[in-house]
Amino acid sequence: MNIFNKIKNIIDRQKVIDEFYDDVENLDEVLLNKRLEIFQKVVSPRLAKIGLKNWNGKYIWFSDFNDDGIKHVVEYNVFKGFGGSFSFGNCFDCVPTISGKKLVNHRTDKSTKIIYFKRLEGWQESYEKNKPINPDRISTINEQKFRDSLERVLFNNVPKIKNWFEGKSTLEENIDGLLYDVKNPAFEIGQRIISSEYILSFLYKRNDDIESAEFWLNEHFKKGINSELEIELLTKRIKN
Repeated sequence: MNIFNKIKNIIDRQKVIDEFYDDVENLDEVLLNKRLEIFQKVVSPRLAKIGLKNWNGKYIWFSDFNDDGIKHVVEYNVFKGFGGSFSFGNCFDCVPTISGKKLVNHRTDKSTKIIYFKRLEGWQESYEKNKPINPDRISTINEQKFRDSLERVLFNNVPKIKNWFEGKSTLEENIDGLLYDVKNPAFEIGQRIISSEYILSFLYKRNDDIESAEFWLNEHFKKGINSELEIELLTKRIKN
């Protein structure tokens, strides 16, 4: 880290401390019912304009499946310390996840889940570089801060989310994106259970390319995430 970045980091950390004390003095946390009321009025109409016309009544907005079995999804994620932000990505009707001793499909509204997962850019960058300020953080410290930060984050990011969805609407586009992510993985703490390799395996199966599907599933298994039972379940699903 060069001297300029060190100085900026110190200044940013001081801003966070100052804001913390200001928040303590103005604490009136926006609880769940009020959040949902504001989401219905502010978030749902904004996301409906980019095709996410469905809302689960809490923290997930999503489109219908397209002809390739792809559903676009946005989710609000709650942070520790009076805040949150949005993640986004795709759900696939052909990619199951593991729950206990069985595989669960995500083909209904109720089971909608982000499988190909992305954070907002500012959130991801602050996460990767341990920056004290996350420009995509939504404050729940009080209603005014909640509304202001929510509006700012939506204004800055909905166009970016829309562009990502438009570029990830076919199986081939998603495969290309996942192959890029394998070579250029986003920073994570630990291993993501639904890895890029895992998703690639099932997308290739959907394309009837079983050889590639088996290859990518074995690449996923190399991460050592799954139990023997899970390996058996996933292998059977790919081969059958």
